[in-house]
Amino acid sequence: MIRIIANPVAGGGRALSDASRLARVCADAGIPTHVHVAASRDDTVRTARESAPLGLVVACGGDGTVHDCLNGVMTAALTAPRLAIWPAGTGNDIVRGLESAGGGSTDHEEPPLTAERFADAALNGSYLQVDVGSAITATDSVLGETPVYFLGVLSCGFDSDVNERANAMPARVGKARYLLGVARELPSFRPRWYAIDSDGADSSMAGMVLAVGNGPAYGSGMMICPGADMTDGFLDVTLVTDTPKRTFVSVLPRVYTGRHIEHPSVVSWQARRLRIDAPDSLVYADGERLGPLPAVVEIHPGALEVLDVRRT
Repeated sequence: MIRIIANPVAGGGRALSDASRLARVCADAGIPTHVHVAASRDDTVRTARESAPLGLVVACGGDGTVHDCLNGVMTAALTAPRLAIWPAGTGNDIVRGLESAGGGSTDHEEPPLTAERFADAALNGSYLQVDVGSAITATDSVLGETPVYFLGVLSCGFDSDVNERANAMPARVGKARYLLGVARELPSFRPRWYAIDSDGADSSMAGMVLAVGNGPAYGSGMMICPGADMTDGFLDVTLVTDTPKRTFVSVLPRVYTGRHIEHPSVVSWQARRLRIDAPDSLVYADGERLGPLPAVVEIHPGALEVLDVRRT
């Protein structure tokens, strides 16, 4: 059985038509398929959790929908959680990371994703085993006990502050919200001191942006952790250190190609477990707000099976 969970606002409403077409093709292929139109983020998580023991959950939407479905299936008490993704958002950075996971190449042009290819992958049981990140963030200055899971990138610092501004803007602003957020945040932004325990070693330093990647990209194609591989059992850490704003602004465009890693103001390393703290700093993961620091971030190797349409 397949349960497609569709975000009705993803892709300007495209997710609903995509879910309908996907359901028809899967049903014609002999797979019992149901579509659930999510009423809220909580509804998405709950539906994914309840559906996971019964069959394959399909996240039909953007990275936020994938994030919520992931947290549903990861908390369903299954020995081998599974998830499928039909990308229908604006960024689709998690799928971008999956395409290159395990040594997959994005240098050649992949055949277009179709409902028929998706149904073939589901029938053939084609899955890729991937790592999952988790974060336990602060609640009333005390670390909670419930982890939030992520597949892409966890971040704090400048980009999280920009997200706060962008998310407060009206929807009619559209894709320009992030650029407007950058313009409004930059004049007042100050670097923070990040107290970082990385696998037991002190890696504390001042910085502008701290990103922890299970996957390489966020923000609609910004390759903040370009070497991150969802199958290698590690988190990739990228920190833009305390640097003059003019230097910071000059480095930003390089993020789209991953070449910012070459700049002397950027440091990077790998870790399996991090404890991060900084004053007045929020944490985002997969583009969703988690809460304030401190946070404990860990990798869970091979914890999820994702439907792999690359092999069809």
